[in-house]
Amino acid sequence: MTAVTIKTKPSVLSTLIRQLTTGASLAVFASTVSLPAMAQDEPEVEEVVVTGSFIRRSEGFTAASPVTTISSEDLQAEGTVNMGQVVQNMTFNAGSATTNTIQGTSSNTTAFNLRGLGSSATLLLMDGKRTPTSNVNVLLPNIAVQRMEIVTDGAAALYGTDAVAGVVNMVPYTSYDGIKTELYYEQDDGPGSFNEKQISTLFGTEIAGEIDFVGAFAFREADPLRWIDRPDLMKAGLTSSGTSNPGNWSVPQRDEMGNLTGVSANRPDPSCSTTRDDPAQIGANPFGFQALGSCWMDFGDTRDFREQNDIMQVFTNATWDVSSDLTLSGQLMYTRQTADRRTSPSNPGGRTTALPTVRGELPGNPFRAVNASGNELFAEPRRDNAGNIVTDGYGRPLPLRGADNNVVLAQNQFANMNSDPMGGVPFYEDLPITRWRAVGKADTCPVQNAQDGSCARQDKLDRRYTRVAFDAQFTVPYLDGWEGQAGYSFSRMLDLNTESQVWNYDAIAQGLTCDVVNDVDACFNPFGVTDPQFATSQAVMDQVGRDPRRRYTDDLQTFDLVFNGTIPLGSFELPGGEIGAAFGLQRREESLERIPDALTIAGEGLLGAQVAPFSRSRSVDAVMAEFLLPLASNWEVNIAARNESFSTGQEDSIVKVGTVYEPTDWLGLRATWGEAFLAPTMNQLEAPRDCGLTLLDDLFSSFNAYVNSCQQGNPNLESETSESWTLGVDLVPTDNLTLTLNYSETDFSNRIVSTTTQDLMRKDFENFKIETGFTPTTANPYPTEDQIRNWVANPASDDRIIRAPNDIGFITEVIQSDSNASAMLVKAYDITADYLIPTNEWGEFGLNLSATMVDSYQFQLDPLDPVIEAVGNHNNDYGAVPAMPEWRANLRATWRMGDHFVAATTRYVDEVNYDANNYSFQQYFPHSNWRDVDTIRAWTQMDWFYTYSGLEIGDGQTGITVGMRNAFDREPQKVGMTSGIVGELQDPLGRVMYARMSYDF
Repeated sequence: MTAVTIKTKPSVLSTLIRQLTTGASLAVFASTVSLPAMAQDEPEVEEVVVTGSFIRRSEGFTAASPVTTISSEDLQAEGTVNMGQVVQNMTFNAGSATTNTIQGTSSNTTAFNLRGLGSSATLLLMDGKRTPTSNVNVLLPNIAVQRMEIVTDGAAALYGTDAVAGVVNMVPYTSYDGIKTELYYEQDDGPGSFNEKQISTLFGTEIAGEIDFVGAFAFREADPLRWIDRPDLMKAGLTSSGTSNPGNWSVPQRDEMGNLTGVSANRPDPSCSTTRDDPAQIGANPFGFQALGSCWMDFGDTRDFREQNDIMQVFTNATWDVSSDLTLSGQLMYTRQTADRRTSPSNPGGRTTALPTVRGELPGNPFRAVNASGNELFAEPRRDNAGNIVTDGYGRPLPLRGADNNVVLAQNQFANMNSDPMGGVPFYEDLPITRWRAVGKADTCPVQNAQDGSCARQDKLDRRYTRVAFDAQFTVPYLDGWEGQAGYSFSRMLDLNTESQVWNYDAIAQGLTCDVVNDVDACFNPFGVTDPQFATSQAVMDQVGRDPRRRYTDDLQTFDLVFNGTIPLGSFELPGGEIGAAFGLQRREESLERIPDALTIAGEGLLGAQVAPFSRSRSVDAVMAEFLLPLASNWEVNIAARNESFSTGQEDSIVKVGTVYEPTDWLGLRATWGEAFLAPTMNQLEAPRDCGLTLLDDLFSSFNAYVNSCQQGNPNLESETSESWTLGVDLVPTDNLTLTLNYSETDFSNRIVSTTTQDLMRKDFENFKIETGFTPTTANPYPTEDQIRNWVANPASDDRIIRAPNDIGFITEVIQSDSNASAMLVKAYDITADYLIPTNEWGEFGLNLSATMVDSYQFQLDPLDPVIEAVGNHNNDYGAVPAMPEWRANLRATWRMGDHFVAATTRYVDEVNYDANNYSFQQYFPHSNWRDVDTIRAWTQMDWFYTYSGLEIGDGQTGITVGMRNAFDREPQKVGMTSGIVGELQDPLGRVMYARMSYDF
């Protein structure tokens, strides 16, 4: 079998450069101390350090790595204050989204995913320093972002682990004179009430002629966009679950005489409705609906495409020019993000099969005991010591149970004792819990859930980010032309979220085993409630559905020391000039603390396992060196090397080489080659079990439903390693036209990926077919129940897929963890073009094109698996790979004249093969909008805006912008998967109108 990655011995150059990081480079640096200073005859020019290098260079130089710079004006031109949408629009980014679909995408958290290689493979920096989060929505107020610099090739030799696919550096304003205030508002023009608004301020001044002070504040508020606000989408997708409340029960079967046969049959709760009303309304179908032999629960009215969200951000920076040789600076950033996250009244799965059997005596049990012909049965009455019939708290007679705990049939088991002295009392069947969830719309609703008829669970998101940084830039004594930078930063991410879908197992178990004679108010009714007297009491339900809070803390401390300058070699000099160099040391200290909610700590949660509080920490020591060799006036070579050592045992030395050759003033050629490694995080290695909800298509049976999915650490993870190289061409054929073409290739080995539940299911089914020789056919698509039971007992089966013992086709839980994939190989082209057309009378016209073509994305999840091509596919079944269109492009046309500016942007995303489960059974549901889909069609939308910036008010200047995103109201394609939309490719918002007003004085 052909593997994707071919590893060779390190080259001589690679080995030599690695040696530099272990002492040779520091010896070179130390040797410069004794050299005399060289005369400086050229005029002094401003030098800067940009992302992708630590060596100071004159402004306007060409970097060997492909670097994209996005200015504050570019960010405003995106027409949104949601940084996640900005990221999603970038052509070289894949898999990021701003829509909640229960498909792994979220409206609260969006991260860069360069080349679709995973957010962990992109290093996110804030002003050149690491952050403890990859969520771009919470780092800086948008108004404080001066620019974003994005390096789209491996940069681990400079920045260390994580910088595999690239680096994103969000650079804030550190100098500003005046005050700028912005008001922003956007509103979709479809049904619903989605809107987003923000107020932000940027201000700066100089204090005592020496200190530059900059501050920024922003508050953003977004209202929800509910699934039911897009009813055609919602009703096209899977928004119903066969694991429901009212539920589906395994009912004991009896023979003609009323004796138990030992066989059970799956039956829907008798309260389950035989009809289905329109599900696109709050509280739709509280008793579910019957279809395909089961009871189904609608949950589309409990979910949001965009959740209610508030973000408050503060940023300050102070820079003090102490002297010409020393500059000190400090930064403070604080963000708080809160959100209301609506989910189903309760999730399915968990330890439901471990709950006590539901007794026939439990008030509200609707499963009347009948014989094989459906005739009602009667039992001997239960009597006290005085011979009186014992009744429950509602006055109903209770049946007698024998030594085997089974109900004792009356002598005339077909007659009521009220009409026949030999008859008995009515009784109901004992039922094990299987396809059921704890809370539905028809029962008492916990106070933590919505009281609007949907009984939606209302989890609270509360995340707080704090960052403090200090820097000292100084002239290195005794080294002419050398400068140093010493820095320290502390960052904390504090997560005080409500733990999602934590239900009190003990409270449910106690409610199921309540004293039906003396304390019926303590009972928990697991059935559909048609008689209000049998409803679970509010007190019991509130114990079942507590409001559990967790406390998760991630801290990161970073110490940096970097020196840069030129290496004097006496009278010798390379043809292009002096050798530039940078040397650096870094120490990082990472720590995390996980304090779960009280129920999880006590092991009382229905979903998930008992988890004790835990904390972990580790340190990382790194040394790096970088050299710039000007081989000619138009040709230079850049070499960088880095060694990183983790206290958890990982260590590697990595190298990067780049070159730039500019044979003419209109042509530039660039190339890089580099290595990288990505160490597993502490969470990936040692995280305790954390559970949530996921959709699973059981390949062994017809089971298609949401299951409890638990993620936990994998201590056997190895570090990822990679090699990448790029080729670039820069053309300036005319003064008004620039063209850039970049080719990149990244080759991964031991790639750490998150396997989905479907990954595990697919692999387990393949092993089953190999082991047993089973071949699915149209007539027999699934193995028999006995075959499944035998496979579950086989050591070769995957014991992370947990099935109900008494209903082998029902999956209660799947346990996941990250794993090392065998290989990934990604090849891509990036194209950019800028053309300006100045005119004397009609202003200036411009065209800007950015496009990415993914030539190949091959991956191999296991060494025994075939190599799979991801390009052009949805890749829904593979957690390691996002949807991968071949082409993505943005074309922007602009016109500027005086104070007027107009821009129109056309965005294009290529089609992909839709390979997710279509859940075709939905077509038989009433009110379904399902359609058969095999291709996600290409997406094209147009955004435009107009800005007038010449309005003077008082001493300041006002700018007004109005615009539209998706101006022609392109609707997303309807698909059969959850929520009816592919959230990582298309947006359900439709046309959005927005306005921005800024006042600068």
